[in-house]
Amino acid sequence: MSDWNNAFLSSRVIPPHSQTARQAPGASRGLQLLFRHIDGLHLKQSESPASLQYQLRVTLFDSGHQHFFGRTWRSGSYSVSGMQGQSSRVLFNEVVYFHTSLCLSSVVAVVELVSLSTRADGSQDAVGSGFGLLQLFTGHADTSISQGEGRLSLFNGTPRALLHPKLKDPLQLNAVLSVMEGSQLLYSIQPHPALTPIMHLLPPNILVSGHDSIPGVVPSTDTGTADVLRKPRLLKSFSCVLDGLRVALLPSVEVFESNLLQLLNRDCQNTNRGVEGRSVVVQERRLLVGVHNGWGWVEKPHVLVLEREAGGSGASRARGASASGSFRQTSTDKLSDGLSLRGSVELKMMRDVAFSIVFQLQYVFSCPLAGDGQSADTESLAAVEVCGKKFPLIDQPTLKYRVLVRWTCTHILINVPMEKVKE
Repeated sequence: MSDWNNAFLSSRVIPPHSQTARQAPGASRGLQLLFRHIDGLHLKQSESPASLQYQLRVTLFDSGHQHFFGRTWRSGSYSVSGMQGQSSRVLFNEVVYFHTSLCLSSVVAVVELVSLSTRADGSQDAVGSGFGLLQLFTGHADTSISQGEGRLSLFNGTPRALLHPKLKDPLQLNAVLSVMEGSQLLYSIQPHPALTPIMHLLPPNILVSGHDSIPGVVPSTDTGTADVLRKPRLLKSFSCVLDGLRVALLPSVEVFESNLLQLLNRDCQNTNRGVEGRSVVVQERRLLVGVHNGWGWVEKPHVLVLEREAGGSGASRARGASASGSFRQTSTDKLSDGLSLRGSVELKMMRDVAFSIVFQLQYVFSCPLAGDGQSADTESLAAVEVCGKKFPLIDQPTLKYRVLVRWTCTHILINVPMEKVKE
């Protein structure tokens, strides 16, 4: 699996609630959370301090809609200092960074304490030992971030209790759950504006540690233990130009689009959203081209309109090949026409193996809603396929490439939002 695929799969997140996202007061702000230690843990007689370790897990939670979102951050595993029957302490000293525009009092961090033990077969057993709610924002416009140090009390039980339909207000936890007597987590919260220059590389609502690898950020040279996000630095960027961009739909544009239209028309009939005797037709073909670091788009992708190559004779392909020497004509090329783009596309890249150029092919279809044969409104139907390509890291400041992207009918992912396209 490529570096881009590894980064993409590891950075998947749950989006925030749609209503909460619309309430975002402004630009995204960076935060730094420091978890120092937990005091007052009481070990059971069956627990051995020598083999028992603890871990913190932190997840963002929207208390207004009882919705977990983002991605759960996990600390390292740490040993307990103390004896059975005595109050024990676990030292963490872990720093967590993230940025978000959801600076609302209803957005909190759920901090769970997990005990880790080793089974007889060598596998690890993780058991929740308690959790607490960390208030991140005050709700005031002037001082929205809850700055300073504090002690977080923990509740017995699991964070899944927050999803109980009768628990609409997290403040009711005191009446429903019991408190872990004497156990408190010492923490601190403060703004971290140093994240601003790298926010385009790190999507919002993703909690990360300073030793996590973020594509596009200069990595640590200190065996991965240094905090690179305390003062993050960007890798040097360079420009590249994609010229003569062409999309080949296999086995041909006609067959590809015919199969796609059949699927869409069948879907409209099955959902009773089509008009009897009317079929969707291709209105526009688009190609989204952008740089992706596996975590997200580095910049807003270019939206380009593709043009159908006339005749399918391959004349334009031959002209492109003779001009650049980059295309090798095959038997498949002779049988299929394609979609091409006039002009070139300039992109900014960084020398990181996780950076890739991603292409998204989109179709916009028109579907007549009126049955009188007159001009009708159109609805948006999109067929999308994502292709990640690892870009070569070459030292020239400006690179020019001629690109051929191939799609087959098996690559089609159909999304039918049925939203009207504005003229």
